[in-house]
Amino acid sequence: MSARPLLIIFAKAPVEGEVNTRLIPELGVATATALQQEMIELRMRQFGAVESFDVCLFCAPDTDHSCFQSCARQHGIALHTQQGEDLGVRMADAMNRMLARYPQVAIIGTDAPLVDEQVVTEAFAQLQDHDVVIKPAEDGGYVLIAMRKFNPVIFQTVSWGSERVLVKTRANIVAAGLTWQELDVTWDIDNIEDYRRYRRLQQQSAEEEQ
Repeated sequence: MSARPLLIIFAKAPVEGEVNTRLIPELGVATATALQQEMIELRMRQFGAVESFDVCLFCAPDTDHSCFQSCARQHGIALHTQQGEDLGVRMADAMNRMLARYPQVAIIGTDAPLVDEQVVTEAFAQLQDHDVVIKPAEDGGYVLIAMRKFNPVIFQTVSWGSERVLVKTRANIVAAGLTWQELDVTWDIDNIEDYRRYRRLQQQSAEEEQ
């Protein structure tokens, strides 16, 4: 077993018509697809060279896309294929497989730009005293979940994509008799207003660097 924690990044391949589908009516297919590629690249900039924990990509539908292969070549990121019919099954599978090899595991996606190395490091620190750590999202879901021991109940009977994801996950944690800690609420890119907020954040960052 590794002595270091592991960050799992869940990512869909940037395939036209299959990513950011909620944004396609406003942005168009090409821009929505380019956004997915951009968010994967952002994750590589954020986590590709971290030293305090390991990082891997869990890819959908598989690891073959050139974007994923580039991540592996340029950043030494291990690639795995997501397994399962829905998000809960896929996260449970990834968490179970990796907790057999690492003492702590966190899962994030690609669409919450403010989840950076500092946030992940805080989550791992909180796992010293809690079984589960969650970073809630404004839309009722969460953008990070971290565990130190696998328990499949946490991911079961959750209506993924609904505003009750976090509420149900909390109930599952309580039912499993586990302790948990929640980090500060953040946002992810679910709709056109979130997309505009992301672009404003980019502009602000660029201005600060000048």
